[in-house]
Amino acid sequence: MSWLMAVPILLVAAGWLLGPGLLLAYGLGLRGIAAWGAAPATSVATVSVLAVLAGAVGIAWSLPLAIVGCFTVAGAVSLLAFALRRRFPGKAADPGHLTRVAFAGLVPAVLLGALTLALGLRRPDQLSQTFDAVFHYNAVAYILDSRNASSMTMNGLGSPDVAQSVTGVLGLFYPAAWHDLTSLVVLATGANIPLATNMMSLVVAVVVWPLSCLLLVRQIFGPSRAALAVTGLLSVGFTAFPWGFLAFGVLWPNLMALALAPAGLAMVLSVCGLARDDVVGRPRAWFMLATVLVAGAFAETNVDFTLVVLSVFPAGIALRRRAARLRNWRAAAEIAVALVVFGLGWWFVATTPLLANVRTNPWPAFESPAQAVGQVMLNATTGPNGTNGFHALWALSVVVLVGVARCGRQPELRWVVGGWAISGALFVMAAAMNRPDTQLFTGYWYNDAYRLGAAIPVTAVPLAVAGVLYLARRWPAPRFALKLAATMVALLLLSKGLYVGGHASALRFRGVDALTGANSEGRLVDSRTQAFFARVQPLIPRDAIVAGNPWDGSTLLWALADRRTLFPHLGTATSPVQWYLAGHLDEAGTNPQVCHEAVRIGVGYLLIGDGTFWPTDAERQKYPGFADPAGKPGFQVLAEDGPHKLYRLAC
Repeated sequence: MSWLMAVPILLVAAGWLLGPGLLLAYGLGLRGIAAWGAAPATSVATVSVLAVLAGAVGIAWSLPLAIVGCFTVAGAVSLLAFALRRRFPGKAADPGHLTRVAFAGLVPAVLLGALTLALGLRRPDQLSQTFDAVFHYNAVAYILDSRNASSMTMNGLGSPDVAQSVTGVLGLFYPAAWHDLTSLVVLATGANIPLATNMMSLVVAVVVWPLSCLLLVRQIFGPSRAALAVTGLLSVGFTAFPWGFLAFGVLWPNLMALALAPAGLAMVLSVCGLARDDVVGRPRAWFMLATVLVAGAFAETNVDFTLVVLSVFPAGIALRRRAARLRNWRAAAEIAVALVVFGLGWWFVATTPLLANVRTNPWPAFESPAQAVGQVMLNATTGPNGTNGFHALWALSVVVLVGVARCGRQPELRWVVGGWAISGALFVMAAAMNRPDTQLFTGYWYNDAYRLGAAIPVTAVPLAVAGVLYLARRWPAPRFALKLAATMVALLLLSKGLYVGGHASALRFRGVDALTGANSEGRLVDSRTQAFFARVQPLIPRDAIVAGNPWDGSTLLWALADRRTLFPHLGTATSPVQWYLAGHLDEAGTNPQVCHEAVRIGVGYLLIGDGTFWPTDAERQKYPGFADPAGKPGFQVLAEDGPHKLYRLAC
């Protein structure tokens, strides 16, 4: 498929990420940058909550349901805002020319970002050959098959045995906002799952993230045309985010969630009274902040912890200002209450069993503290394997450090430096220490240096904006617009197009390179495997379940050919019966218990693939029952192509 043919799918993805949120934001009274910057978070929150409610009452997930639900929510919020307009009057909207300048600055960002993805993926329906991609692809397939898009049951992917084997109210919870929206793109366009996934990722990376950054920069620097003009382009220059999450993992839900963080931080500034010429207003900011937190919880929960961390300095400044204004016992009491609430909240998340598996995730430290600090300074934050192409961004890092120096000298902007420093410190803890004591602080991001490093651009983007504005003023040209343009051109030249080649290389590593053999991590499927999937699809009833070793690529039969697999992932919730069959299915002709369990849960076929993904990983050896049963009783060959085989169980 050509990229031109993918444009309609791209527009539909943009429509779902922006449309519902724009309806609600405008109904709330927001306009211009405020409305567009807040729209993605509102769309994510609306769609994901609708999915949970529909799942709870047993209504099938569908395109009409989502459309009617979004209009209903937007209408209800609009009526409420209208009824309360006298009590909570809105802020004056920015002049139209300011929004036009901001959008004009987005154009090169979108073009550069699209070029990055095109160079990195080569084709719009490129398959991601990564560990997490298996779950995410099949989660979308599960939604399309079951018409249940609720986050409250997503972790089991529809398996009743998994539902019975997990414990706790959150046992089956998995944040499914990204999967919900991607499923709507598939339902609206008929696109295959990898294509819809890539178009959704492109919109998040080059539209949602820059819009979110625009709102944050607008709240920090006020109605500055210069600041807004350069924000979009600067926002797509950092490898750690958004491009890192398209290479490592692959972390599509985390990509969506973290792209909303700048908008959430912008609302924090309004609530704390730190926004310059606030364009949102405190009452609406409270509502929108809650919306962003809901969106984060249903997209990838760790973004809410990121927002808490980045809000420490703004909240502290707001409390200090209030104490200085009151200067009485009430001020002291308010500060004490705030500290107690924060302390109790931190104690709860640091001790609750609900987050125990997340807090103790065993990512190892892999470098010295000095190396980690250097990576923060040079925007080259990486992970344990060091093979993601996250090279030092020298030119952009100089601009960021200039911004650090400038903002550090302005009391009203020092909190930005503080947020950047906290983000960097958390990365250093995960990358260079990762001990039980540091896990009390980094555990909410799985102690993962990749995820923590990706949060640094949330504050690095406004710091880069400050740096560019300062450097532009140093040029001798008579007009500031010329100075600003010259500064950005110089940055583009020195960074070779804001590192578009390096970003694309990071994406290629786990996509194209996996197929060509240039990637040592191996592949899940190739074109021959996909052709075999298409060939055997008519041979398998729609309600049947297909067994197979997920590490040989057979698990992707669900996402690529719409036939459900017994192990639809490489490592989330599983049940005892799944593991029993994984160890004994090849005994179907001699062990009656095997057939009993297979028939009970609907397993009727065995698929043999030839994927080479992570060839040395011990997990691959946990499925001896799925080895090729050639010559054993109880199996009938239905199709064969070299190493690929489809067997029917004689049960």
